[in-house]
Amino acid sequence: MNNKELFYFAGRCLALDKNPESRQYIINKCTDEHFDWQAFIHLCSDQLILPPVWVKFQNHKIIEYVPDEVKDHLFEIYKLNRLRNENIIHQIIEITRVLNENGIQPLFLKGAANLLDNIYMDIGERILADIDFLIHEKEFLTAAKILEEAGYSIVEDTTDYSEYEEITELKHYPKLLHPDFDAVIEIHRIPVEEKYSDWFNSGMIFKKKKKQESAAGYFVPSDDHKIIHNFIHSQLSDEGYLYGIISLRESYDLLLLSNRCPVDTTLSEIKKKKTATAYFTMAFIILGINQSFSFPSKRDIAFWLLWCKHTLNLKSATFYHILRSSIFIGQRIFKGYLGRPVRAIYSKSERKAFTNRLRSPQWLQNHLSLYTHFFKIGKKNSKIN
Repeated sequence: MNNKELFYFAGRCLALDKNPESRQYIINKCTDEHFDWQAFIHLCSDQLILPPVWVKFQNHKIIEYVPDEVKDHLFEIYKLNRLRNENIIHQIIEITRVLNENGIQPLFLKGAANLLDNIYMDIGERILADIDFLIHEKEFLTAAKILEEAGYSIVEDTTDYSEYEEITELKHYPKLLHPDFDAVIEIHRIPVEEKYSDWFNSGMIFKKKKKQESAAGYFVPSDDHKIIHNFIHSQLSDEGYLYGIISLRESYDLLLLSNRCPVDTTLSEIKKKKTATAYFTMAFIILGINQSFSFPSKRDIAFWLLWCKHTLNLKSATFYHILRSSIFIGQRIFKGYLGRPVRAIYSKSERKAFTNRLRSPQWLQNHLSLYTHFFKIGKKNSKIN
């Protein structure tokens, strides 16, 4: 299997519940003596999908066709992640308790919301990097202070420039960590960047929030809002559309959410409909799912741009590096070095952030580390995106 075939094979593994007829195809690949298990494990690890792959192989009785050392590795990762998620749920309980005692009700977002809302067959499936939750803006700083008094402290991150900005204008409070818990937390003032707030904002989410009774009454967004947030986070905030990157973990979440709420029904709420349709279509193609909405025509530039970039990324590490580096450096030049001084002229907050950077002896070092981090990650991911 080449890199593209392996990527799509992993997608079909994730979609076994939806397409059980893929089982024999997957067994045939698993029993092929030329199948590159090392490459498969590497890809699934980087895409954060080893635990759900274990669950699918186990539930569909494919695991018996997997080499013992691979089977053991998959199970060990799944077991560790399940234990971590159990601890994260306990952490969520404690966060909610502490905030509730002070009259604040958090609304959990992204992976934490999906975990609480039982979209996964097994709580060990989803790898969570952190716990995101949304607070009413007037309670934003109060919630942060309460949790800091409860033992949380700000995590130092040299790739995070929040220290140069006004905290009340950040999307979320600087990352916090408690010595007794595993996961970093992000207290969100707003769910997404301000530029998307005209069509997706806190008011909308709180208005349609739902109480998850089976998870002791914790609040999460409605299913359609979870789908919209999945799109914004994957393709706009993380710039997946710009770079031609489709995350298998995000695609799997999208598939599970689509079982509750057809993705095409969310398009009326999304301003960037063509980009969203392109993403939904590509995610389902990768998973081997026949989507219920109309496939974009060849004239749909948004879809074909995403498809071409994604395909070329998988086929050529050179293309991936050139595209990724060009966009990254271009953004630094035009949005940062040239754009920020211009914005500072007419924006007080931008002016303050700009001068804070210039006054900080640590800023240049942190800024250079951003390049190191970017190109290190790019080298690591050159064969999986």
